Amino acid sequence: MEWERIIRDYVCSPRKVGILGATVETGRPVSGVMSYLMSQGFKLYPINPKYIGLKIFGLDFYATIRDVPDILDIISVFISPQNQAFLLDDLKGLEYKPIVWLQPGAENPGLESRLKTLGYFVVSGQCIMAIHKVHCGNAKML
Repeated sequence: MEWERIIRDYVCSPRKVGILGATVETGRPVSGVMSYLMSQGFKLYPINPKYIGLKIFGLDFYATIRDVPDILDIISVFISPQNQAFLLDDLKGLEYKPIVWLQPGAENPGLESRLKTLGYFVVSGQCIMAIHKVHCGNAKML
């Protein structure tokens, strides 16, 4: 999949995004990205087993990617590489292959290589919010 298509079909067109590493702490970068993406029409699924039973921006948390009751277009990863050991197995447990978006600070060359070998498209080191702001001319202002 080419970068221009990712931008056009997945970043500039609101999609379903799993936010792996979402938190109830609204001052964190992940929460700012979530708020922005919601304002742009994206459907978000916060994923973090630590916060089951709680909400952020009115959204329920899910324990794992596999618990999300929808097919995700993108998994946006906000957890550090040393905490990503489970991610490959979780993704393999899905019946589909979402784009795996490793946000700045979540870059993991070893995982990225394994995911690409398995046929996943991986974006690494780019902020989905920043890419949206730069490339999507119809972005709504907050």
